[in-house]
Amino acid sequence: MRNRGVFRQWTEPAPVPLTNAVRDRCHQPLLREAWPSIWPPQASEEYVGRQLRLIPDAEVIGEITYQVKRNWFLSVHCIVVLDDLVLLVEVKSMMPTEDARLGLEDGVAETDGKLARAYRQVDTISAQIDQRNPAFARVPADRPRQALIVTLEPFPIANANLPHVDLPVPDIPTSVVGAQEIGRPATLTDITPSSLLLKRPADPQHSTWALNECPSGHEGRRNPVLDQGWASNPWATARLPSVPEGL
Repeated sequence: MRNRGVFRQWTEPAPVPLTNAVRDRCHQPLLREAWPSIWPPQASEEYVGRQLRLIPDAEVIGEITYQVKRNWFLSVHCIVVLDDLVLLVEVKSMMPTEDARLGLEDGVAETDGKLARAYRQVDTISAQIDQRNPAFARVPADRPRQALIVTLEPFPIANANLPHVDLPVPDIPTSVVGAQEIGRPATLTDITPSSLLLKRPADPQHSTWALNECPSGHEGRRNPVLDQGWASNPWATARLPSVPEGL
């Protein structure tokens, strides 16, 4: 039997009643921006979309309804069109289990099972773009294409060089990233997010790292989405009462 007690407080997510209590007692606008994992799935999708719209000169296309023969389907949650890259973004309301956090074999299988549908969705939409489905007429088919599967919390083992038995081999470069990782590339000032992402798949080491590590060494601006969330709270510096002199 595996003894995990020493790891439990660091590897398990907060209990749902606790996160609900925090959500009810804390200022909600900040939680929506800084802690999307305790918010409903629709709010997480909205949060990711707001971060992606920070990318200069990016066209962010929301979820598309498309038809194949007599059936109707929904696309990935959003498609980001850049001058030199098309980014398919699928948002999943997922958090890693204890086994996944510890990198155990069972955790890899659990992660693969949860992510397999997202991988298939990304490949399906990529194929629809290649096949020139009229619903995707706004999406260029002649540019490099990548996918980001955005989860509520990071799944590091999803990108690791481990045996992924239940995970489909993607048709396009695909990375699994946590929701909190999206904001940093969107606010870079000395390199475009597309340049950063286009280099990632070719590097056998960096392609397995968290997306947060890619912008290391690059300059960035403050994130206005997070700033707005912080400024809406009564304890934000700009809203605190002035301190009398001499105190």
